[in-house]
Amino acid sequence: MAQSKEAKLVWVTGAGGFIGRHLARFLAQGGCHVIGFGRNEAPGFAVATGGIFFSGGVTVETMDAALAAHGRPAAVYHLAGGATVGQSIADPLKDFEQSVVSAACVLDFLRRRAPDAPVVLASSAAVYGGGHVGSIRVDAALDPYSPYGYHKRMVEELGRSYCAAYGQPISVARLFSVYGEGLRKQLLWDLCGRLAAGETNIVLGGMGTEMRDWHHVSDVVRLIHRILPTSEPRFTIYNGGAGAPASVSTIAGMVLEAWGGSHRLSFSGKSRPGDPLNLISDPSGVPEGLQLRVPLSKGIAGYVNWYRAEVLTEPAGRLRRSAP
Repeated sequence: MAQSKEAKLVWVTGAGGFIGRHLARFLAQGGCHVIGFGRNEAPGFAVATGGIFFSGGVTVETMDAALAAHGRPAAVYHLAGGATVGQSIADPLKDFEQSVVSAACVLDFLRRRAPDAPVVLASSAAVYGGGHVGSIRVDAALDPYSPYGYHKRMVEELGRSYCAAYGQPISVARLFSVYGEGLRKQLLWDLCGRLAAGETNIVLGGMGTEMRDWHHVSDVVRLIHRILPTSEPRFTIYNGGAGAPASVSTIAGMVLEAWGGSHRLSFSGKSRPGDPLNLISDPSGVPEGLQLRVPLSKGIAGYVNWYRAEVLTEPAGRLRRSAP
């Protein structure tokens, strides 16, 4: 993808991940020159974006190399971080390093080398924890359940401190249940994997009544792009949810319907530690024009189609390596 000499230079950390890949493509399609960072190689990044990818994680060394080769970024989208609640419980130190340390590294590097670059930090609805009834306002009390949630809260406070102390313009997106083509973890991925394996009696954890705010990745990247702060120093937090809640049972039922065939769905009644009962966004305060474009029925059907067309045709070895 060719970039003009006047293209806006942007950095995307976590560009090899699910949301990062979608955001990088979205920015490139909008005329940006995208520099991606990730822990591992990202095959196809250059073809998809016309940009450059630096593997090895978000470190002073990789950012120095990008700066020397391409100059200062005009904007930074920091999406790198820990992956899931379950992984943070299994290895909290690793999650801390991936989330908190990487954010501190990025913010401090920009403080020294590109202090005017506006930043979007990806956070999570996990900072709210449980005990919330109905939709959650962005000014609601924070009570994380898991190391993942606590570490995302620390990332937010890092952003707040760097904005206050150094004038860095920073926005935070508290993301809820992001899904879409390319997602290789969590409920949709696991459920399609079991269906592909021929299971007909599907038993999922929890009660099935847990409510989540499902937000298609194409809508999420529009939000992340839109909330990039302007040059004046300010710190703003946005809920990155659609305000369109659905129960886990409803979502699972949509997957089964889109897949086709005869299946029995039930729930164990045992919830995983760190999983709140309800996480529903109150999207008030989100800029105009960012309403939900992809309805759940269309998004879930699209995911099932992607899984069948792309994942089931992959070599078995690659499929196993992609599994969380």
